[in-house]
Amino acid sequence: MTVRRAVRAVLITQDKNVREAVAGYTRNGGSFALALDLDVSLAGFTGPQFKVVEQSAPALVLMDFDGAPELGVSLARDLTRASPQLVPVGIGAPLSSEQLLQAMRAGLTEYLVKPVSAEALNDAVERLRPRIQPEGEEPQVVARTLAFFSAKGGSGCSTVVTNLAIELRRITNKRTLVMDLDAELGEISLLFGIQPQFNLVDLVQNFHRIDSELLGSYIEQHESGVHVLSAPYHPERAAVIGAQELRQVLMYLRGQYDTVLLDTSKSFSPESMAALEQCDEVYIVATVDLPSLRNIQRALPLLRRVMPRGIEQVQLVINRYDPEDEISLKDVERSLNMKVFSTIANDYDSVIRSINSGKPALLSAPKSAYARDIQLLASKIASAGSTGSRETPTGILARLFRAPGKSAPNAGKSAPNNEEVKRG
Repeated sequence: MTVRRAVRAVLITQDKNVREAVAGYTRNGGSFALALDLDVSLAGFTGPQFKVVEQSAPALVLMDFDGAPELGVSLARDLTRASPQLVPVGIGAPLSSEQLLQAMRAGLTEYLVKPVSAEALNDAVERLRPRIQPEGEEPQVVARTLAFFSAKGGSGCSTVVTNLAIELRRITNKRTLVMDLDAELGEISLLFGIQPQFNLVDLVQNFHRIDSELLGSYIEQHESGVHVLSAPYHPERAAVIGAQELRQVLMYLRGQYDTVLLDTSKSFSPESMAALEQCDEVYIVATVDLPSLRNIQRALPLLRRVMPRGIEQVQLVINRYDPEDEISLKDVERSLNMKVFSTIANDYDSVIRSINSGKPALLSAPKSAYARDIQLLASKIASAGSTGSRETPTGILARLFRAPGKSAPNAGKSAPNNEEVKRG
C-alpha cells in the first residue's frame, strides 16, 4: 500500500492557467490532491457550491480572488466559520495592504500572486502543513490505485482484474476495491458472479450525501473479501458520469480503501483521463497480435503525458501468452520500447469455465496455469507497493504584518433512501 501525506484540496477558479498549474502540480507528485475542482467565479459561488465544498471535507481551499477580492474575503470567513479546521488560500493579482489585512482577519494565511508556479504551491502547502496535519496526527491514507487498460477489445483485461484483486486481497489482507469504469458495457459484476443492487451511477447521483454507512449500500462484497463497485446494467445511464463527478468519487474512495483496482474503458474519454490522473500505476493488458501492439504504440504517448512520472508508471502484461507464438516477447519489447512486466498463460479451458460459471479462476481452478500466473503477477505488484484560535500567519501575510526585527513563530448493507436512487 502507498501511504502519502495527501492533503485534500478544493480549487475555485475560472482561470485556465491557474487550473493547468494546479493540475500539473498534483500530477507531478504535489503535496495535495484535488477532491473538487469548481469552474465558477466567486460572484457565482452560491449555497449549493458551498455545501459541496463542505461535504468534500478539504483541508485546503484554493480560491481565485481576481475581480472580486471582497467576495474572496467573505467566502474565506464563511468557510472557516463553518469548518474551523479548513485552511483557505487566496490566488490572484496583488492586493493592497488593507485588502491583505482583511484577508488575514478572515482566516487567510496564504495569498499566491499570479502567475502561480509549482514552487509557490509547494512552498505554501509545506508552510501550512503543521496546521493541516498537526504533529502526532496520523497521515491520511490514500489507497494505492492501479488502473488496468486494454488497447483492444477481447484481451481479457476484466478477467485479469477480477482474479488479480482476489489474490491481492489474499496476500496483503488489505481493504481492496474493484471499480468498473467501463460504464456502458462493464462486466466485472458478471465475472465475480454477483448481482449488484446499485452501481457507480447511483453513487455518483447520491454523492452529495455520502458517508461511510451510505457507501456500503453501493458496494458489493464478494466471498473473497474484495469489494466491488459495478457499472450500471443499462448503458444509457453512463451519460450521468462526467469527469468531475468521477474525480470526486474516486478521490473519496481512495480514502476508504488500501488498494483500488480500476477496470478502465478502452477509450481516452475525459472520464478515463480523470481516473488515470489519480493512479499510481497503469497496467496495459495485451495479447500478442499486431492490432494490439499497434494500438499500444498509439496509446503510449498519451499515457506518458497523463501519468506524473510518465512511462515509469506504465507496465505491460501479456495475457494468453504462448511461448510458441509467432511474435516473441523480444519482438514485443523491441516494437514498444518497453519491457514485459509479466505474462499470463493461454489457459482457455480454465478461464472460459470460470467465466461461464461466474466463479473466478483463482477460486474455481486454483491450480491451473492461469491461476499460477495471476498469483505471480499479484506477488510482483504487492512487492513493488511495499518498497480553536487562529495560528500565527505564514507566507506573504506573515512577511507583510510581522513586526520589524521579529521572526516568524466495512461495507454494510444499509439501503439508501428512496428519494433519488434508481436501480441500474
